[in-house]
Amino acid sequence: MGSIASSAEDTDTPNPQAPATSSDPVTSGTPAASVQAAASPYGVEYPVTLEANFSRPYRAVTSSANGDFTLLDDLERLIRGSYIDPRTGKKLPKSVIQGNTVLVATSQMPQSKRVGRVLVKAAKAGVQVRFIHGRATQSASSRALQKALNKKGLRDSHFKICAKGKSLACLSGLKGAIMHSKLVMVSNTFTRDNQPAKGAVWTGSANLGGRSAEQTYNNGLTVYNDSKLWAQTFQMWKDMYAERNIGNNYLGYVAKHASRYGLAPADAQAAGYTNGYAKYGMFYSNLANVTIYATPIRATPTNGKDPILNTLNRIVPDDQCRIRLQHNRFKYRRIAVAEKLVQLSNGGCKISAVAYEDNLKVNQKLHCQQLIRICRPILDVLKTSNQRIDVAWAKPHDKTMLVDAKMRRNPLNPEEVAPDGTLNWPADGVRMKLVQAGSASLTGSNLVVSDEITTETTDPSIYEDYLEHWKAILKSHEYKAYPY
Repeated sequence: MGSIASSAEDTDTPNPQAPATSSDPVTSGTPAASVQAAASPYGVEYPVTLEANFSRPYRAVTSSANGDFTLLDDLERLIRGSYIDPRTGKKLPKSVIQGNTVLVATSQMPQSKRVGRVLVKAAKAGVQVRFIHGRATQSASSRALQKALNKKGLRDSHFKICAKGKSLACLSGLKGAIMHSKLVMVSNTFTRDNQPAKGAVWTGSANLGGRSAEQTYNNGLTVYNDSKLWAQTFQMWKDMYAERNIGNNYLGYVAKHASRYGLAPADAQAAGYTNGYAKYGMFYSNLANVTIYATPIRATPTNGKDPILNTLNRIVPDDQCRIRLQHNRFKYRRIAVAEKLVQLSNGGCKISAVAYEDNLKVNQKLHCQQLIRICRPILDVLKTSNQRIDVAWAKPHDKTMLVDAKMRRNPLNPEEVAPDGTLNWPADGVRMKLVQAGSASLTGSNLVVSDEITTETTDPSIYEDYLEHWKAILKSHEYKAYPY
């Protein structure tokens, strides 16, 4: 496995070939894995596997004693797998450890005592560790981790802070942009049931500590053994690490340089993929049934690039349609999303939304000037629906939409296969279940300015895991219906 130099040149590519480790048992927030039936690019002993993880504090943002560390425990397990074998509890051979790579990007980690400590242990053991952090949200915890990972004497680790002039992002060069992505990649590790795994990619809503990790509701998705998704996401991580100047249209940049992102056509075909390169700009695997959209993407309500509107526009509404939003915030610049939700509601879809209850006046000024982080213009649009769109507040840091509906082909991602595994989409749509998640809230800046990651999966087992997450927040201490 080649090293990753500070310049993040394209030759410095991890090679996820030698399995390593992981530990810790499954807990209530870590549901069973979804093992895909399709072929595995690494052979039958390495099936493409998905795992969801969640934090669900019953009484949120009151004190660390009320936190739920399940999600952070799972990330620590994932990283620990690069240097410890969970089947024996012993360190892996030195040659294996030094061939492993852990890559992390996060927005913030205030008051964090988790994940960072395992990254330091991995670095001390000899694992190649790279950490990206945004300049705008540094904290005592992030500075301590920076000092630890940049310490002389470690074999190969580095902590990088992104800032590009007036932009505080890694990819976006726009004024006021921030690095808000959450990403953990481990070249070799183990699944939760201690099976060796290659090329693990996790992304989600959780930062690595504090209020937005263990004290609020959060979610994440890990994909194992998917060589195409690893190759594509790794190139994105390198773009972030190099602070590559991509303007405000990352999808367009990726499409223009598609051969850098993914697998050569012959290798992709041999592994069972429908396509090798990211020629449409997003990252997609038909083996995992997962799509990754990275922003900024220069989206408008009418140009078809907004992943949320794109998903909603695919829905054929009827009386069996169900849409659930569990979002930290929903601001007025996304009013086109509210208008589309009303249209679908009038067509028969049952729609519910849970947003953040913000008790701090300083935060209210930054968001919607009211307790709930669904801004008044959005609520005014939702009120125009012929049937009630339920709105509630709790403490979600999630950025999630669950769709159970009849859906048409994906115009933004023509590679996406139908539920039967083919590209034969019925003209009038097909009933399916879809989870949209990631780091991007329903705001304007989080779509077109800042560095974000939005994921989609059509795996029905993962949908059921996220549905349980939705049901859990309905039972949380803070959950209350919001009259509007």
